[in-house]
Amino acid sequence: MDAEIYYFLHVFSIILLTGFTFGIAASPQKGKKKFMAILTGILSLVALVAGAGLMSKLHNNNWLQVWVIVKILAWLFVSGLGGMAYKKSKSFVQTGLIVAVAVALYMVYFRPF
Repeated sequence: MDAEIYYFLHVFSIILLTGFTFGIAASPQKGKKKFMAILTGILSLVALVAGAGLMSKLHNNNWLQVWVIVKILAWLFVSGLGGMAYKKSKSFVQTGLIVAVAVALYMVYFRPF
């Protein structure tokens, strides 16, 4: 596939994952917990696969760069926040989500390491 398709899938799935996680934090309905877990899991998987596709197309599978490792850690944290929203406070989930997404964006666009 073309790198633009991977890029679109990666960004689109992360936007949806972030939005649904904010939605869960705002109103954690127990009846929709299984559905939301499945949905955020699928979106997280799409983000991972599309990110791996981008790494292979644009960076020759060089996974040992520090910015890539930090971005993967941020992705893992965002992926886990959907489940944490039912147990943790609303402010923890929302603040953690904002910080993790900001760190991931900073790593991608500025690559400080």
